[in-house]
Amino acid sequence: MTMNRHEPFEELISASLHGDLSADERRRLDAHLDGCAACRNTLAAFADQRRIVAGMRHLAPPRDLGARVRAGVEGGSGAGLPWYRRPIAIFTTVGGGLAVVTGALLALVMLNGTDEPNVGLVSPTPTMSVAPATPSPQATLPPLTDPAASPTPVPSNETPAPSASPAENPLADASPEPDLYIAIAPAPSESQTLTLREGSTAAVVTEPDEPPGPPGTPIAAELTSDGQWLAYISDLGTSGMTEVRATRVLDGRPSDDPEATPPPDSTAAVGDTIVLGTSVAGSPFLERLAWSGDGRHLAFTLADPSGGGTDVWIFEPATEEFWQLTDVGDAYAGSWASVGGDGGDAINALWVSRAEGVVTSHLSPVADGSGARREGIDPADEALATAEGVFLPLLSPNGGLAIYWSGTMTRSDTEWLFAVQGEPLLAEHKPDDAGDFGFENERSLFSDIVVDRDAFTSAAISWGPDGNSYAVWDARWTGLPQADTGDYPDRSRVYFGHAADPRGLTRVHVLDAEDLPADGRVVDVKVSPTGEHLVVMVAYPVAGDLEAPRADLILVKRNTGQVADEFRTLRQGGWNGPAAFDAFTEAEAP
Repeated sequence: MTMNRHEPFEELISASLHGDLSADERRRLDAHLDGCAACRNTLAAFADQRRIVAGMRHLAPPRDLGARVRAGVEGGSGAGLPWYRRPIAIFTTVGGGLAVVTGALLALVMLNGTDEPNVGLVSPTPTMSVAPATPSPQATLPPLTDPAASPTPVPSNETPAPSASPAENPLADASPEPDLYIAIAPAPSESQTLTLREGSTAAVVTEPDEPPGPPGTPIAAELTSDGQWLAYISDLGTSGMTEVRATRVLDGRPSDDPEATPPPDSTAAVGDTIVLGTSVAGSPFLERLAWSGDGRHLAFTLADPSGGGTDVWIFEPATEEFWQLTDVGDAYAGSWASVGGDGGDAINALWVSRAEGVVTSHLSPVADGSGARREGIDPADEALATAEGVFLPLLSPNGGLAIYWSGTMTRSDTEWLFAVQGEPLLAEHKPDDAGDFGFENERSLFSDIVVDRDAFTSAAISWGPDGNSYAVWDARWTGLPQADTGDYPDRSRVYFGHAADPRGLTRVHVLDAEDLPADGRVVDVKVSPTGEHLVVMVAYPVAGDLEAPRADLILVKRNTGQVADEFRTLRQGGWNGPAAFDAFTEAEAP
């Protein structure tokens, strides 16, 4: 008998479902899966049938089972069909039918076998959609490989195992370098002027009109989709405070789309900077800046220095005004949705999350029916949708997928952190039959982590413009280490995955440790539109009060299999970062 070339790997796939692989066998299997679509399909199918069988109840067979089977075979609707196409539901409620179900499932897989697994993303058609027009894959999650088949830990000096190939990315040929980054002069003897610089040339785009005093060190930044405004958060150092600011970057930019409705222009000149608020410094949950897709609104969260908790604020560039949207003391800004149609008929609504009790998110309009802005609200009032058990939903660029948090939170000083069973989840974000948005087919973002009472307290997460890739860093884990050696999850490491990868995010989806500076800490990560590059901002300790802060920007190309990741320092000397990508520019990429 001749063995086909897949059979040895099918045996490894079967063994992986029970965790019976050695490290060498795991690496061999992962290397094969990277180039073999048929075996990836087999892995996903085996994992699915294992989950189905594991969830069945074991009941005694009914006394009339024999008669029912004979009747079904001789006179049922499937009598004229081949055996593998006949209904199998009759067997799913009986204890003795488990093997039949398993066999039928595997037979269907083998008879229907295609060369490519179902790892592409299929777009939902929501009645409410996120506004950015960035091309992206569509959004249905593939079957997730059973966590029992998680890879064995890879020592830090070995190349991580590959991710599944990303779905087709129309932005893959775009430049991996950022469109803009923030820079501060490198030494105290020089002017500590903060500048905004072009990503590939370092040419000064504008010099923000900063308030008097030291500029602080920027730690988070986001551009509007048309590149006209940059919002950023600056760490004010030993004060323990941060400041949210917005700077006009461009005078305006015409759109190639004649039907596009541009946002109302602002009277602000290029370089004009508006201080939007001061907050207590804290977790990554406080370092999120969310622009609406049309650039009309910015949402951010402030932790009240006087102890009033956390609330959501809104900035409107057209009027250069900002206001407090919520007044509940436990609210956080999630992602935007454009509701009610396209163009001028749509309104901006924001997923606002509440932390106290059962975490819950409400899709809240920022204006009432007359167009007047809403201030000091409870986000549950007049909410367009409500999602219980969902905290801080971060939507993919096309709005079809979401990464969000579950668990129980507790207040720590001013802000809120997860205290019990905190973990990020990945889900489809789409409407139900009533048109209300829900979060479906959820799964743990980290598929090889056991979440007990002690788990994550927080982490930083960002989507790539392709709607498939995402990065996780500053993962603050309080539970038992999830690896035999070293820390996992590791707060100092960067994890990079794809929603189209049926394995989920695992310990091997980590950037090579030896290539990131050992004495630095990761402050910010942006995923490039290529879907395979990251721009990582790494800051270094300051030796004394007279030493200027220092941070480098590093471009990383994530490779797979036994090919090491590629690292290149883009900018160093002084404070460089965070970086930002202009979604308008990237949308026009070939």
